Amino acid sequence: MKKIISIIILAVLLVSFKDQALKGYITLFEDGSSAKYYKYGDSHYFESFDNDKETIGDKEYYVRYRKYGWGTVDTTYYRKGSENYYHINKKTLEESIVLPVNPKVGDQWTENDESWSYEIIADQQKFKTPAKKYKNCIKVRCKQLTNKDKRKNKEYLLYYSPEYGFVGNVDGKGKILSYLSEVKLNAKEGEVIGEH
Repeated sequence: MKKIISIIILAVLLVSFKDQALKGYITLFEDGSSAKYYKYGDSHYFESFDNDKETIGDKEYYVRYRKYGWGTVDTTYYRKGSENYYHINKKTLEESIVLPVNPKVGDQWTENDESWSYEIIADQQKFKTPAKKYKNCIKVRCKQLTNKDKRKNKEYLLYYSPEYGFVGNVDGKGKILSYLSEVKLNAKEGEVIGEH
């Protein structure tokens, strides 16, 4: 009986830790053994974080890698401030807001170079994907203000879950462009994530 109770307590603790490890509209605090797998049109991409922070200027940033199915890797540097999450352009050393720490409907901001604008237009949203249905999401409208990114749409709607962070986006007509398909926390050597 004691063994069964110990197993139940351990299971509850592991589930609690898992939920705690991935909590927030922006999840920055994962390490290199954790990854997210997103479907992206006919392809996919993986997101993972470096184990170590990088100091840029006088601030420390979490280093996130996004590896696309075709081989390209994007590196982004994030930090959490008291009111906002930020990413920095390593070449210009200019920061832009990613999302408020406590997002609410009506919050607005622009990229530092004023190429994109963002506005939280709804909360308590559902976002249904082929992998999962996410509840209590915030919906962010982002609009291209310049023609800087010619290959990108003029407008997107981004969905952020209070548990999983960014869970996907749709175009102006509501067509899903990308979505979170799988999360792997504390992977062991040899474990795989996503479809190959």
